[in-house]
Amino acid sequence: MPLILLPLLRFLFAILSISFARARKALAILSHLIDAGLLGHLTLLLVRGTPEVVAVGGAPAGIGISLIGDQIGMTFAVLAWILSVAIFAYTWQDHLRPYFFLLLNLLIGTCYALSFTTDLFNAYLLFELSTLVSFLLVGYQRQPRQIWASLHYLVLSSLGMSIFLLGIGVVYAHCGSLDLTVLKTFASSASGEPWVLLAASLLVAGIAVKAGVFTFSLWLPSAHARAMPAVSALLSGLVIKMGVVGLFRLADALPIDLPLIVLGAITGVLGIIYALNAQDIKRLLAFHTLSQIGYMLIGFGAHTDAARLGAMSYEVAHGLFKALLFLTIGEAAARAGGSDLKTLIKNRQEIPQGTRIAMIIGVLGIIGLPPLAGFDAKAILENGLPTMFLRLIVILMSIGTVVSFAKLTPVLFSSSTCHASGSRVMAYVWLGGGILLFWPLSLLLVSPAISQHAVNGPHIAQALAVIAVGGALYLLIRKKRFHLPSEIFRLETSPLIILLGFFLVYALIAWGAS
Repeated sequence: MPLILLPLLRFLFAILSISFARARKALAILSHLIDAGLLGHLTLLLVRGTPEVVAVGGAPAGIGISLIGDQIGMTFAVLAWILSVAIFAYTWQDHLRPYFFLLLNLLIGTCYALSFTTDLFNAYLLFELSTLVSFLLVGYQRQPRQIWASLHYLVLSSLGMSIFLLGIGVVYAHCGSLDLTVLKTFASSASGEPWVLLAASLLVAGIAVKAGVFTFSLWLPSAHARAMPAVSALLSGLVIKMGVVGLFRLADALPIDLPLIVLGAITGVLGIIYALNAQDIKRLLAFHTLSQIGYMLIGFGAHTDAARLGAMSYEVAHGLFKALLFLTIGEAAARAGGSDLKTLIKNRQEIPQGTRIAMIIGVLGIIGLPPLAGFDAKAILENGLPTMFLRLIVILMSIGTVVSFAKLTPVLFSSSTCHASGSRVMAYVWLGGGILLFWPLSLLLVSPAISQHAVNGPHIAQALAVIAVGGALYLLIRKKRFHLPSEIFRLETSPLIILLGFFLVYALIAWGAS
């Protein structure tokens, strides 16, 4: 029952928050408390080895819509709750319309449902709902550039979901069911057949548009960079992860390990290359959303238990430090008069000290300083990778992350007499505390044996060496600018690149099946 109540109650609170506008903050507090109780109950069931499984309407298995509170679903659902609390605290003193709380509740409820569903058509409907709500949130402030970015997002997401829907049709034609457990049975017995290759390619390409894969999610840099800070934090920390959970679910049913690894490597490397050239810090964070997705795809595509656990751990860690960075950079940009690096450096005295400290924690987390969140999750992931080649790719991505964030050093380490508001500090403490205490908290997800095997002296030395090399490399290239094609992010070009990406995925799946 909690699997159904979590999304349905959020949808109910969405209606109540706009019907009883004056009580919207009290309703938000109540919704978070109820969610905490339901998630706690589901976590206890999972720890006992009996995750809740619900067939909506009591339909037989394989026919009705199934929900499961397994490790993947619970990881993403708990992250949704954590970020929802952070956004609520951050916006506590802002004069936001009831319309914002309506959209926020709808989005969190949709993310809960997406985390638990194992039905492809139900996932399609929920993806479409999340697209619509995200579109409205990006354009919430009604600024022209925000509206254009939200339209760009809407068009490309609709294209991705159309591709995904074609894949659903292929699956139903051959399986007679849209349940992933049924699909897994059929796909394993028909491995290498044309319909399996086509269905897998369509489903992966469609979800990849939502999942922050570089050659597919070309709407992401403008949408994340132009939205208000609270919305950017939600998009980067949570909404993108709904595409990732879809890919994780598909990886358990279809032979897509090779596409995940290749797309993860492309996403990680290209995201960092574009981040290195970015001078607008919100845009830098947006490109790093792309690059960080690469870790998760490589980890899950490696198909080992440790790598998959590392990928899920990194998904939570990324949600924490990327949300914190978007919130702090947004506050810093508002105080300094812009998110351009030169503007932030020039007016860095205007940035509140609490915001600066939280920003430092976020940066140290994303570059992987031991023992913070980024290091712990990345160590588990890397320890589970089966080949040295994949480990070298992860190390290269980590060095690039250090290089790109080194440009923030003048902003991070300076003095200020300004103070952040109490609600902002509460959000920073909530997210920053998760980053600092990530290792003991991650033991709820990763067994102590796997964690202790990964978090060891050699990995600590490697993490420190990566930071040192990245810092030195930044000093060598800090004054250089690279000419990178920006046409790929235009609306008239993006659909063609997405279609080319579909053919790449098909070729990779066919190659892996041969």
